[in-house]
Amino acid sequence: MKEPDRAQRRDAILDAATAILREKGYRDTTMLDIARRVSASKETLYAWFGSKSGLFQAVIRRNADTVRTVLEAHLDGDAPVAEALADVGRALAGLLLGDGAVAINRAAISEARSDPELARILVETGREATLPFFVRYLERCRERELLDFDDPWEAAETFLGLLLGDKQIRRLLGVVDAPDAGEIETRARQAAIRFLRLHGCKALSGRY
Repeated sequence: MKEPDRAQRRDAILDAATAILREKGYRDTTMLDIARRVSASKETLYAWFGSKSGLFQAVIRRNADTVRTVLEAHLDGDAPVAEALADVGRALAGLLLGDGAVAINRAAISEARSDPELARILVETGREATLPFFVRYLERCRERELLDFDDPWEAAETFLGLLLGDKQIRRLLGVVDAPDAGEIETRARQAAIRFLRLHGCKALSGRY
């Protein structure tokens, strides 16, 4: 199989896995279910991903890559801080409040006691693989005297809190729907503005 075709096929498998996860939960999702959904053999899935946990690790890694790509671009770029923070906010809110991530988080929580593997994968492949890039970006801004804070990890957590509020919890509880593009845009821009009020260097406020 040619590489572009393989990548497209892989994405289709990951999409199917996410869809079935939303329908059935992690425990009741099987490799056979996923294989049938994409008209593939179960052997192909095992050859590509190794196991069900390996397949969902690939789902989580793909999700994290969408955010990391944005962060890496700003690590090497010179966009105004407010613009960069809003870009990061859009990527994070779109991911963390979307149906796929909510389904994965629900599954990790529900299986945490009996089978903590998915929760471990979610933390290691998702948050711990992505947040350090944001911390590095914040540190770079502090070095350029664009931001002012003591602890970059605490500052990163502050931004996430401003961005998500209690929306992620309410999504996990199923009491609110996924935000549309307009809400994501508003959340991202407001989080950037509020973060700069807390941590922006006042002497340089006109440069954001």
